[in-house]
Amino acid sequence: MSQTSLKLITAGALFLGYSAFALAYETETDIVEAKLEASEQYKVSNYRTSEKDGSTLYIKNTNFRVVDNIGFYIPDLVVRATPNDSSQPLVFDDPTSFSLTPLKGSVVLDSGKLEALLNKQVFAFKGATLRNIKVKTATNVLTLSGQMIRKGLWVPFVLKGDIKLQDGHILNYTPWQVITDGADATPVLKAANVDIDELLTVDAPGAKLIGSTVVLDTLKLFPPPVLHLNIAKATMEDRGLVLTFDNAGAETDSATLADSNSYILIKGGDVKFMKAVPTNAQVQVMSTSTSEDLDFCLYDYRDQLSAGHLKLKEDGGILAYLKN
Repeated sequence: MSQTSLKLITAGALFLGYSAFALAYETETDIVEAKLEASEQYKVSNYRTSEKDGSTLYIKNTNFRVVDNIGFYIPDLVVRATPNDSSQPLVFDDPTSFSLTPLKGSVVLDSGKLEALLNKQVFAFKGATLRNIKVKTATNVLTLSGQMIRKGLWVPFVLKGDIKLQDGHILNYTPWQVITDGADATPVLKAANVDIDELLTVDAPGAKLIGSTVVLDTLKLFPPPVLHLNIAKATMEDRGLVLTFDNAGAETDSATLADSNSYILIKGGDVKFMKAVPTNAQVQVMSTSTSEDLDFCLYDYRDQLSAGHLKLKEDGGILAYLKN
């Protein structure tokens, strides 16, 4: 065999050996990377999340405001809070990232909360046909007063009527008395068989006047988060508009973490408050004042928490005391 042939054979053997080594290295590297990736996924699945889609909120004797005075007074309510992305925690800092579904209990919108909802949310846009709305509530009577635009001028009005529930989320308000510019227009409307919408225009997100009925769609009235409302009963009372819920799925793990008669108790799921993400959440939110009900504002809770304090329990529970 010539020396040249021997060199070629040797070079070929070395090349094959190197190729086999490289292939083995690449294969083992791929396996290691796959194992590392699987390990990270396992860690994420088992240590960073509770693998539950959302949390259950047990709310008692709490003034629950979304923003400003828009919200509800809650005597007793079970609510399901669900992130839009099931792979993410419930982020209280981003109200657009989750939804709330009341399951069982009731909420109250008093005159102040109804005024805030109508003036600062429903009719808070350029071109709105109503402004400066005032609300009075009584048993079976809702009175709305304010100003309406008519022929380019703002004219005072007063409406009196009752609320009727439809399809679990529609509130139909049919006034039996209409006063415009200080004069009772009710007899004239009835005599002429004229509907109120020929006198007054109501056209806003979630609120439309159709014939002589103001149709309020509660699914469209409130600012984020989205509220999935399936209302069992709606009544006008002296204390305000009372909405009652009686839906399936209300859990019974309502044992509090600390003695209190006013709180938001959050159980299960992963919840992000500021930079903290408690998993399998056990969080009870209360007021720093033991003599007052909790006044919670979702959009401003960071300021409330910064002015309050936290207590960590040995079992991992968190007691959050917020300044009203």
